Amino acid sequence: MRYALTVALAVTLVAGTVSGRELTWVYVVPAAANTTGLNGTDWHTDLTLYNPHTTTLPVVLQFLPSGRDNRSGVPTVELELAPWETLNLWDVLGPHGFAARGKTGALLVYADDDRVSCSGSSCDFAVFSRTYTLNPSGGSGEFGQGIAGFPASLGLDRSVIAYLPQLTDDSSFRTNLGVASWTAAAVTVRVELQDRSGHILDRRDHVVPPYGHIQWRVEHGVAGGTAAVYIVAGPDDAMVYPYASVVNWVTGDPAYVEAHLTTVGLTAQTALGRSPRQRPPALPVPTFSRALLAQNR
Repeated sequence: MRYALTVALAVTLVAGTVSGRELTWVYVVPAAANTTGLNGTDWHTDLTLYNPHTTTLPVVLQFLPSGRDNRSGVPTVELELAPWETLNLWDVLGPHGFAARGKTGALLVYADDDRVSCSGSSCDFAVFSRTYTLNPSGGSGEFGQGIAGFPASLGLDRSVIAYLPQLTDDSSFRTNLGVASWTAAAVTVRVELQDRSGHILDRRDHVVPPYGHIQWRVEHGVAGGTAAVYIVAGPDDAMVYPYASVVNWVTGDPAYVEAHLTTVGLTAQTALGRSPRQRPPALPVPTFSRALLAQNR
């Protein structure tokens, strides 16, 4: 059994930034939904998996519901990807998937090396999702945002800070911030909302439950600003995945904002008496994940 998370492209800090990413075998999809929202929106998530290999690849999907401790009782689905298969799971939280109507959360998606022998890149595959709303006006069509699976080893830890740019919350747009966690304990993240001139408009701490997910509307108006997110409390191996979504009030049309991770700006954390640590080279598949699979089989 391989417990180390292997990434095709080595995770290194180069010139003060995190390196780019390629395919891997464990992903976090930071946001997924099957629920109604503001102004008549009705959110759904489609999940797409692609197997680039000439052999069948077994995959595990786990849904991490929002606002709860997910160290136990996590909904789990096992499936197999045929060689070169593109598998589209339409409305993955809907009645033909996790049957999680009315819920939001994150998804953990990984190749099951308990069911196949692989090493290096031989278990790597691609994960992509789309979260969209049905037309709030009742007409045909949808409004949606693409959310790529985030390689689990490239999340936000204590060695980097995350920036989420182009955030607007006013009479035309609203902005939601969210964080998913790959940590077996609660993690406190600090969010500093900055205006276009760099002035801090709002500073708040949010607690993410173990292996949990939270999402909230920004607590202060902003026009084209940036949120800086970093870890202020939690275990040394804390790893989380922040994101933002800017939504048109009238149509519900969303724009996904992926976190930009960098060492630049860590002096803000150092000033708080915290010392950045080296990035861990690998992550294990969470213990809860292995245990739940054993129970379900």
